[in-house]
Amino acid sequence: MDELTANISFDRFADMPEFYGSGSAKYRLAMVKERGDFLDLFEGAHHVDAVTYAETPELMVKMLTEYNIGSLDVLIGNADDYAGQVNDVSTARSLVQLRQDGRLTVRLKNRKTVHSKIYRIVMPDDTVKLVQGSANLSRNSWEYHTNQISVFTTDVGTELDKEFKRFIDEYRESYSSQTLLEGLVEALEEADSPEERENRIEYWVGTADLDVSDTAALNQDAVEDLKDVADQVTAVVDDPEEADETVAFIEEPENADRTIVEPNDSAIEDDSDETDDSDESPDVGLVESEHETSLTDTLDRPRVRAPDEKIRMGTSKVDKDTADEFGTSLRDRGATVEDHSITAPLSAYNKQVKESTAIPTMSVLPDAEQVVIGEDDEMILVATDEPTPEVLDHCLETIEDYIETVENHGYTQSETAVMAQMYEAFLYGFWAPFANQYAEALSSPSRTLDNVLQHLYIEGKSDAGKDKLTEYILRLISDNTVISGVDADDVGVGEIRGIREWDTSFPYAIIDAEKRKIQNWSPIRNYWGDWTPTSVDQPCLIFTTNDALPKSEFRNRMKILSMDVSFPSNPEDPGFREAQEDLTQVLERENPIFSYVARRMLTEQPWTDGNGTIEGVRRIFREFYDEAGREEPEYFPADEPAEKKYDTGRLKWQRDIQGGRVTFESEPDAITADFDREEYEVYDYEKRLPKRFMSEKSSTSVYIGAPEEFAEWIGYSVDELLNGAAETSTDNEPSAGAKVSSDENESSGFLSRLFGD
Repeated sequence: MDELTANISFDRFADMPEFYGSGSAKYRLAMVKERGDFLDLFEGAHHVDAVTYAETPELMVKMLTEYNIGSLDVLIGNADDYAGQVNDVSTARSLVQLRQDGRLTVRLKNRKTVHSKIYRIVMPDDTVKLVQGSANLSRNSWEYHTNQISVFTTDVGTELDKEFKRFIDEYRESYSSQTLLEGLVEALEEADSPEERENRIEYWVGTADLDVSDTAALNQDAVEDLKDVADQVTAVVDDPEEADETVAFIEEPENADRTIVEPNDSAIEDDSDETDDSDESPDVGLVESEHETSLTDTLDRPRVRAPDEKIRMGTSKVDKDTADEFGTSLRDRGATVEDHSITAPLSAYNKQVKESTAIPTMSVLPDAEQVVIGEDDEMILVATDEPTPEVLDHCLETIEDYIETVENHGYTQSETAVMAQMYEAFLYGFWAPFANQYAEALSSPSRTLDNVLQHLYIEGKSDAGKDKLTEYILRLISDNTVISGVDADDVGVGEIRGIREWDTSFPYAIIDAEKRKIQNWSPIRNYWGDWTPTSVDQPCLIFTTNDALPKSEFRNRMKILSMDVSFPSNPEDPGFREAQEDLTQVLERENPIFSYVARRMLTEQPWTDGNGTIEGVRRIFREFYDEAGREEPEYFPADEPAEKKYDTGRLKWQRDIQGGRVTFESEPDAITADFDREEYEVYDYEKRLPKRFMSEKSSTSVYIGAPEEFAEWIGYSVDELLNGAAETSTDNEPSAGAKVSSDENESSGFLSRLFGD
């Protein structure tokens, strides 16, 4: 440590030692280059007060144990989600024990960042080190910065010590109103058994696998009430004579009586007793969506308007802080908060979910054969009847018109492959709300759900149209109530964890996610890992990104689709205006396709087969084409996933082979591919090879340890590759039907069987 030392005398206090101590202090001005040198200042301290930056709660445990500090009270000035940095149960246990022993208080900032770094280090001999400067407790500070500190050493109780402590107290009072572990410690004190105590800690960390978190429990209660409303309406629609109450198919439910009224028809005659009470509004009213096709007399996307319905959540068994926070946010929207419950209007709860998660409430109710989406004081339901051939033809044509913008306005070398993968994205989007039903059917101790219930990863350049595609899929699922995904800049580990607690199955789409960020969102890897049939519903994740493939441990959890296409993106680009006009026409066209997919999924319940996921929706689309009398387009992925039939990795290799940008050399029991490309480009080629090829990248070469299997995959023989395959190639685009073995998908052979017929 480079340093300057001095003695400082306070003349004003020199003759009053009974009040101010010695009236002097030792002073050091030091340059600190290593965190270990800085932490040495705290060694053996009786107590430490601090205001500082910090990122890892584990460091608090280390300071109190390895550095033999008696107690620590620290205000974290920078962290917005400090609790979210606790990723393992052992650290949480240590933090809890230290707090219960009175040795650790971690104060969390409640508003703007506190940039100050000050420390009051009380030693056992009643001397105190008063430290201020740039040094903090975050890892980043010490990896990339050199720090400067000033250290005053004086006696406890001197005026200097008191004034320094006053600064710290002012920070605490003005910038912090919550401490880490506060609610958890109280809940642990009320635990009835060691097992419950352990479970509470696991829930707090986010690793529990036996029950639900407190936030999830509140939402579970709320969704039960939503389901009751849906059951009530379903009973009315299916059998009005057996229903407890009836609703009205009209545009203004506030003017309805309690009789079923079919669109454009008169009231049912034998309900005259009820029709006399025409001034009383029904509890719920069934109304048309603004996006009906007008191609049928039935409702494509009916809505239940229920302004008087209440959502109730019991709070007696959940953490008090969680319940208070939940209740406070709902109280502002008209909720009533009592000692053991929260009662909120339907609209208040729906708005709270959407504000907290950026997605709406969504529940799949197989018994009621309904999918329910919350929107203000309304609930959007599935179609009341099966679609007519005319409706199906309209819906399918609209999707095809969207996809064929690639053909009409895009620039690509793989037109059919791109359109097939776009169609695959629609199939995934329509399947995603039912993922929790598949999770229940497929869950077993021997199966890794994360390899089966994959996230969707759509890669492509900035002008590939992937964000617009994702937004259109969200529109179709939500009846135009969700028109965009979530900006990746607004997403972190806390958001990924949080959406799993709100009991909604609406897909969570993250737009423009950088590969680096995705790989830092650790909950993604085991997103379904602790799911059980008692868990709340959690949404599938959809990512759009300009980056190529992530690390292998994430690729195993991803359904990866590639949009290798460019659209005119600037007004100066040729064809820009025409492309925008065509796309706008498609987006403005009514298309209730998801409502009919959902109805078919609910009646057939393909998840009960236990051997497929997206294949259920793929089969339904084949049925729709047949029922509509419409020919399937060439690019429709009818028999297998588009990413398998049109493997973009294989296409990239084939193009370079045919273009003469890669040559092959023989190795003992292997071959080496030498690229005429930059090294960073070759890395992407190696990542796109199935693991069974035992490949390794070195500079601009890729070693392939299974040459025969690779040659079969790429569509050549080993001899052709070694003798210059480019010279014998005649096709401009390799056949997409080259043989692909059943374990080509990297996640597992089981996954390939799962997605295949």
